[in-house]
Formats: sequence, structure tokens, C-alpha cells
Amino acid sequence: MQEHDDKAAASVNRLAPVRLLVALSGGAEDAALVRSAHRLAVRDGVNWCAAYVDSGREDPRRREVLERDFAQVQRLGGETRVVAGQDRARELVALARELKVASLLVGHGRPSGWRIWRRPVAERLARLGGPFDLVVVAEARQRPRFQPRRRELVWRWRDPIIAVGATLAALGLALGLESWLQLGNLSLLFLAAVLASATLAGTRAAMLAALLGFLGFNFFLTDPRHSLAMVEQEQVVTAAIYLLVAVVVGQLAGSARRRLLALRASREQTYQLLTFSRELAAATHREQVEAAGAATLMRWLGCPVVILPAEDGADEMTPSCSAPEGTSLDAGARTSVAWSRHHLRPSGKGTEQPMETDWQVIPLLEQQRLVALVGLALGQRERTPSPDEEGHIDAMLRLLALALERTRLVADLEASRLSEENERLRSALLSSVSHDLRTPLASIIGSASTLRDLGDQLSDADRAELLDGVLSESERLDRYIQNLLDMTRLGQGGLKLERDWISLDDLVTSALRRLSPLLQGLKVKRRWPEDLPLLHVHPALIEQALVNVVENAARFSPPGGTLSLEAGIESGELWLSVTDQGPGIEPPLRERVFDMFITGGEGDRGRHGSGLGLAICRGMLGAHAGTVVAESGPEGRGTRIVMRLPLPEIREASDDHAD
Repeated sequence: MQEHDDKAAASVNRLAPVRLLVALSGGAEDAALVRSAHRLAVRDGVNWCAAYVDSGREDPRRREVLERDFAQVQRLGGETRVVAGQDRARELVALARELKVASLLVGHGRPSGWRIWRRPVAERLARLGGPFDLVVVAEARQRPRFQPRRRELVWRWRDPIIAVGATLAALGLALGLESWLQLGNLSLLFLAAVLASATLAGTRAAMLAALLGFLGFNFFLTDPRHSLAMVEQEQVVTAAIYLLVAVVVGQLAGSARRRLLALRASREQTYQLLTFSRELAAATHREQVEAAGAATLMRWLGCPVVILPAEDGADEMTPSCSAPEGTSLDAGARTSVAWSRHHLRPSGKGTEQPMETDWQVIPLLEQQRLVALVGLALGQRERTPSPDEEGHIDAMLRLLALALERTRLVADLEASRLSEENERLRSALLSSVSHDLRTPLASIIGSASTLRDLGDQLSDADRAELLDGVLSESERLDRYIQNLLDMTRLGQGGLKLERDWISLDDLVTSALRRLSPLLQGLKVKRRWPEDLPLLHVHPALIEQALVNVVENAARFSPPGGTLSLEAGIESGELWLSVTDQGPGIEPPLRERVFDMFITGGEGDRGRHGSGLGLAICRGMLGAHAGTVVAESGPEGRGTRIVMRLPLPEIREASDDHAD
């Protein structure tokens, strides 16, 4: 009762409005903010939410920190929200008003350095105001002073060549059209050079083209010529406006080019992930998933890749899959594998746990469960992965972890299904044996004891009837044991075919002769062309399959019913059908009746048999590349079992006859 009340209270609490909002920034202080918000929410007994304002310019490292922070929020019972926008303070105020929160928690802002126009978010929130308490958490560690990110400037000769070439082309056109156009119109040619440089080479080339264009415009086109001095006020204004517009246009065009390249790279990465996910989805076994993952990672990263099992054992350091094949781990990599397997964190090259190795070992986790370990020889690359590449690697490894977990679940499900199927077969076999062995044995024992104890008092007719019963039940018992033996041979693959030529008439006649006691009181009709070809089969097996089908039809037929046997040739196969006038088989069961111990309806277990006959028939026909199906009888009455056997080719038949 207490547990039920706790669940109800938790459900009501989840439906309660959010009263506490904490603003995350994607920085190192977020973890302390989350802990403080959790303590306040527990103390006041309110729901709380963590929010982040996404400006669309976040790098992969910040997104990784945010994912980790959001996971911690959810573990502590909070909600998460992501709001798109450029002004963080205004978006937070709008969200706080929407949720009608009572308190808004923020961390310390950091000094903005030379960017004096940027104020801390807490200060901007205080200026905007709102119907909530603004709390600046003192526990949150203040971030270090802002410093511009250092970037490696890679000088490429292509950029200045494009800028100089575009400027010279514009200058040549301007000199040629000087007598036709005014000075202000000639400046547009240099703007075109700046735009072309930005489109082809980026912002730096555009700025160089703007500077060169300004100097060329001043030196060659303004008075006095071939001098950087300008004496006319109109020319000074034209040159100044050109330089201003050129800088703005170059910046905008360069930014558009960067965004286009980023969009193209993002599309390429999305296509790679889509292709990778399709390859993983097509893999059905763990070995196939590992092979696809290792090959794709090696092709994309250009370095060796290994995948190691998650379980500890004798082969825990031996890769289960590697690309290229035969790749092995050095001593440092083995140490990284052992450390990552124990601590469930990455180690090795480029991680917080460096080792003396070129390998980076990453554990693949799914619901805090180790699925596998992936080793990447990143130290053998010419350069370390960029943040975008690290994000792409992380996405691919997540897909790989999901695929490996899927194969594990499929294997467990298949093992469970096989266990249930084996248990069902065992129970069915015990039930069948207990009935189909004990029933004829009880009849035999009863008849034999009657003959022994009352033999002198019985008439000859009674003794003959008892002996016929003993013989009939013995034959029934023999058929059942033979079915069990045949099914065992089929299941173990020990059935050997000794083919011989035989006619359909001989097979049917022999099968009906064996079942003559069972067919008494039934009409048997046979109808097929007289020119049917010979069958090249194992006669005893096909006869046994036919006996099982006819016996099954006879047992389900009413007294005085008719069994129809028909045959013909169709699409290179000889088909033989057995039709009865029994109760029929429901459509959903027409395929299942060919499984072991499965019959239609009440079954041939009980008074009808063991449920093995049709299963054995399918196995024996399958050994001859034949098929058997169950259909509805004529006019929806009874059942029609159709068996098909492939006919041998004429050349094959001629060769056998020649032999």
C-alpha cells in the first residue's frame, strides 16, 4: 500500500508545474549549477527544469558537455529544455514567463576581456527583470577570463594568388573602360574582384583583394596618377566608400562560403552516417556488425581499427575483428584496454588517461552496460582529429554500440525461443509417448491376459478377435516407433537417399496395402493419367510419406467416407493429392500441422495419433527437393494434402537407363 502511495505521489509530482529553472551554458560550471538546483528542489519539494539556449554555433565539445549535463539532470529527476535563439538573456526570461517559475538560477559570468559591450548574463537578466527570483549560485566556479581561441593559420599560396589575380583582372578592365565609365562605376569592378576572391578562397583572400583594389584604384585611376595621394574630394569619398563596402561584402561573402562549406561537410557526414546505419541494419550477426563497423571506421579515419569483446576471459586482449586483418595491439594499448574495461572510460592517445601508445581505446556502453571496446590508432594519422571529426566518431560509435546491442538482444531472443520450443517439444513428446505407447500396450496386455486366463472359456471367434486386436495394436505401436526413428534421422541429418526408378502406381498400391485394415469402411478413388513418368526417388521413404498422409486422412474421415487420390504433371513436377471428407483444417493451422506434435484442432493425438506423420512427410519430401502443403477440400469440405516431387531431366533419365 505504501509503495502504491509513493508511485501515485511521484506521478502527481511529475504533473506539477515547474517552479525552479536553471540556465546551463555548456561550460564547466554547469555541474555545480545542476547540483545546487537539485538541492533547492528537494528542499522546497518543487519540480525543476534545466534549460539551454542554442544559438546554432556550438562546437562538438560543448554539445558533448551539454549531453552529459542533461543526463545528470534526468538522473536527478529534473526536466530538460533546449530553446533556439541568439539572445540568451531574453530567451531565458521568455521561458521563465512561459513556465511561470518562481526562481531562476544562473552561474557567474566571466569577464569578457576586450569585448566590453558584452555583459554577464546575470546582469542582463537583472536589467530585463521578471516575475521570478534571480539567484546567482556562488558554488558555481567562475570561469577564467575570456581569451580569443588560438587558431593555427595555415598559409596557402592559393588564396593570395586568387586575390592578386582577381584584382589585376579588375584593374585591367578598369583601365580599358576608363574612357567609357565614371570613376564610381569603375570601383564596382574591384568590388566584383573582392566578391570573386571571397567566393573562391574565403574571407582572408577577400580582405587582401579589398586592400589591393584600394591601392590599385588610388594609384592608377585617381589624380594625380601613379601616386597614392588624392587631391579631389570626390575621389577621396569614392575610394573610402569602396574600401568600406569591399570590407563588408568580403566579410559577408566569406561567411556565406564558410557556412556553405560547413553545410556541405555536414551533409557529407550525414550521408556517411546514413550509409553506415544501413550497413549495420543489414547485418544480422555480431560478426557482420563488427566487420562493417571496423571497415567503415578505417576507411573514414585512415588508420587501423580493432574491436575487442566486452567479456573478461582468456582472449580478452585478442581483437574479435580488425581492419586491416591481422592488426595487433602493443603493450601500451593492452594496458589501455584493461583500464577502459575496468573503469568504462576512454583511455590512450588524446584522452584524459594517456598511455604510451598510439591507440585510443573507447568503451561502447549501452544503458551503462559494456558492449565492446573499440581501438583507434589515431597516433598513426598525420594530424589529430578535429572537434567535428571527434563528434562524427562519437556518432558512429553510438550507432555501432546500438547495433551490437541489437544483435545481443536478437541472440538472446532466439535462444529463449529455442528454449521454449524445446520445452514445448519435450512436453509434447512426453504426452505423446505416455498416450501412444501406453494405449496400444494396455490393449495388448488386456487381450493377452484374457487369452491366458480365459482361453478355455472363449470361442474360436473371440480368440481370433483378441489376436487380431493384439496384431493391430502391435502394428500401430510399430508405426509410431518407426515415426520416432524417422524423425530422429531427419533431425540429425542421417537420412541417406538410395534412389531408384519406380512408378506412381506401385507406390500407391504398396501404401494402400499396408493400410488396408485402417481403410476398411472407406472408399478409395484413384485418378491420374496412365502415361505418368517414372520417379527417381528413394522408394521406401516416399512410400512412408504417402502412408503417413493417407493414414492421417483415413483417421479423420467419417465412416463410409471417400478418399480421393489424384496426380498429374505441372511445371516439371509430379503432384499427388490426397483428399478426405473430414472436418478440415483452419487456415491459420494449415502450415503449423507440418510441425512436430501439431495437428489441426483436437489433433491426431488422442484417438488420432502422435502428430508426427505430416512432419515426417515434409522432411522426407524435402530430402528429395519436394514440397507438401495443406489446402481446403472441394467446396470447402475436408482437407486436400498436395505433395510435389521434381521430375528428373530427360538427359539424366537416359543416362541412368543406359547404365
